[in-house]
Amino acid sequence: MFMYHILRCPGCKTFTYVDRYQKWKLCPACGHAYEVARVPAYLEVGDYHDAEHIIRQMEKHLHAHKKKDFTPEESEELRRHYAEWFRKKCH
Repeated sequence: MFMYHILRCPGCKTFTYVDRYQKWKLCPACGHAYEVARVPAYLEVGDYHDAEHIIRQMEKHLHAHKKKDFTPEESEELRRHYAEWFRKKCH
């Protein structure tokens, strides 16, 4: 079961994660408060350890490629990679 959503603050674009039942998020980087349902999730993950690790990897990827965000194709590839990793982890 996926318990956390990885998303990005609409104010400062910092990646973060929220519990899937959380309605509002206060950005730890800029203090912007936003409604979670209005922000698209990049990925749904099983636990907060996974979320923290994946966020670090996402930030490293964007920095290494000098990009500001993922393309829709890259976001879809990220979901596929996580789903494959999750299946392997559960077996």
